[in-house]
Amino acid sequence: MSVKRPGSVTFVAVLTYINGILNIIGGVVLLFTRESAPGAQTAGGLAGVTTSAIVSIVLGIVILIVARGLLNGSTVSRALVTLVMILNLINGVLLLFTLQFFSGVLDILWAIIVLSLLFTRRANAFFTGQPTA
Repeated sequence: MSVKRPGSVTFVAVLTYINGILNIIGGVVLLFTRESAPGAQTAGGLAGVTTSAIVSIVLGIVILIVARGLLNGSTVSRALVTLVMILNLINGVLLLFTLQFFSGVLDILWAIIVLSLLFTRRANAFFTGQPTA
C-alpha cells in the first residue's frame, strides 16, 4: 500500500524547488555580469566571482535534485534538508550575537517551520512508507 504524500512535504519541496531555481538564475546572472560585480576589479576578484557563480549554479542543480527526492519520499533528501536547516538554525543564533536581530530571527523561524513540516506524523509515515492510523 502506497502512502499518500502529505501537503507539508509538498509545500517544503515546492519551496526547495524555488530555492534551487533562484540559485541557478542568480548564478547565471552573476556569471554574465561578473566583470561589473563588486570586487571583480581586485586581484583575483574576477576568478572569485566566477567561482561563486559556478558554485551557485551547481548548488541550485543539487537543490533541485533534493527537492525531487522529497517529493518521492527519499530519506536522504529529507536528511539533507534537515542538516541544512540545522545549520541555518545555528547561523540564526550566531546572527543574534552579531546584532543582526532581524536576520537571525528569520533564519531561526524559517528552520523551525521547515523542520516542523518535515517531521509531522504524516510526513514521518510518508518517508518510512508506513500508512498512518
